Amino acid sequence: MQIALQTASSYLRGILDRERVDNAAGSPLRTLTPRVERVARAWAGKHLLELTPSGAFEKGMANASGMRIDFLASISPSAPFSSREIYESLYHSLDKMGLRPKSRNVSIAINLGGLTVDIVPARRDNPQTEEHWLYSALRGKAFVTDPNQHVLDALKSNRRDEVRVLKLWRDKNNLSFPSYYLELTVAAALRGKARELSDNVWTVFGYLENHFVARSVLDPANAHNIVSDELDIREKARIRTVAKVTRAAKSWQDILS
Repeated sequence: MQIALQTASSYLRGILDRERVDNAAGSPLRTLTPRVERVARAWAGKHLLELTPSGAFEKGMANASGMRIDFLASISPSAPFSSREIYESLYHSLDKMGLRPKSRNVSIAINLGGLTVDIVPARRDNPQTEEHWLYSALRGKAFVTDPNQHVLDALKSNRRDEVRVLKLWRDKNNLSFPSYYLELTVAAALRGKARELSDNVWTVFGYLENHFVARSVLDPANAHNIVSDELDIREKARIRTVAKVTRAAKSWQDILS
């Protein structure tokens, strides 16, 4: 690469500073909580147990250019609906409210006051645990996991900067690469490594080029949830190809700007 190691890391940190998202207690996205709760309550009624911030925003892995906040809508295990029915009913309810919902993998996105909100409908498995059943539109089936554990794992991982850089790279290249799958891939690629930011990101690109397609990725909260099944072989191959092209770039400015 044309930029020296330390300079490359400084360059990437400058981009991350530009993309920084305010997730403090009084941040604009957090002030949406009461409004989102009213929407969720109007949809789920007595079946809604709680609504909590989740996802990249809560993990500190969000970027301003793709800024949104996820809310986990925890539905009572006694609700007489399947995970798919819950997912679909949320979409139809938001549509009837005139909120123009968009289906994502495990969430339904809406726009509130110019800010994007993703509501993740999740049926609690039982009252004694934090495990929930989510419906994956990409896989066409439900799976059980612990979204709260995902947040705790991310906060302890010390890989937030690398994940944010990879998300910017993903978005620039219009790649289909679900965020949680990306986060786990970064963790796998950097296991046991503690180097400069640019060196770590470069290591991830190498992993994507040489190992990504063949590797299964399991959810640490539930080994039966195969996260890598969210992409088919063609989508994985495209990620590998773009990583290979990226590693042939002459400068970091060609990769991210």
